[in-house]
Amino acid sequence: MQSVLKRIESIPGEFNLHQNLTSGPISKVFLCTFNNTKAVIRFDLPCASKLATDRSNEFNLLQSIRHLELAPKVLYADQPAGILIWEYISGVEPIFDSTHSTQYSLQSLGRNLYFIHSSSIPQNSIDIFSNSMSLYQTLLDNSSEKLLFNKASNLYNELLNDGVSKVFSHNDLHRSNLLWNKKYYFLDWEYSSLNHPCFDIASLIRSFQLNQNQIHDLSIGYAFNSKIFDTNTLNQWIKFIEYLDKIWEISVTKILENFSPDTS
Repeated sequence: MQSVLKRIESIPGEFNLHQNLTSGPISKVFLCTFNNTKAVIRFDLPCASKLATDRSNEFNLLQSIRHLELAPKVLYADQPAGILIWEYISGVEPIFDSTHSTQYSLQSLGRNLYFIHSSSIPQNSIDIFSNSMSLYQTLLDNSSEKLLFNKASNLYNELLNDGVSKVFSHNDLHRSNLLWNKKYYFLDWEYSSLNHPCFDIASLIRSFQLNQNQIHDLSIGYAFNSKIFDTNTLNQWIKFIEYLDKIWEISVTKILENFSPDTS
């Protein structure tokens, strides 16, 4: 894959690159201006092509929920070049404690998540989550890794067997992917696909360490569903997510071993 500086030349219109926001094994993210609009640009690194994500699928999903105004507006996308530009949104990471509870409403967050989960997923969308699980199974090849994957897979299949339908899910909800500016914005949709609604809910609970009263507030906004917000069930989902985080780290490490260090 071409370097960041080389790929900039392919971007049409007026473009200026500013400071780096984040750099990881999958992508680099920068502030920029694009056609006189303050924006954010993501450049995929070689490792991204080996994950079970699909940039065209991500773009289509983002377009399908534009009416909700809960995700940044996409300004430009070039999937073959591994480029995505979206409108910059200023804001802060929400904090859920007694001193911030009025400003950052968990009921509002629950309602926004319910809107996402109630959205229709576009036809022919790719099942990124299932594809990712299949990839992880292939990559985890020694006995201890296989044991970890089997524990996660068995628990996931058990949790799915509760009669609850899969929904349009974000699949990567944690502190860094939630932004507050008079309302909530959900960032980084590369893993979004169909999944059990409890996966997103449990991800929020785990990331923000929500207590029982806070979970109750979240559930009220979500059009309270006692089956989905059962404490024991959510604890099992949190356990699965902890397994999955370890599996993802192992998988990315194995993929990176096949690439030379990025010098772009």
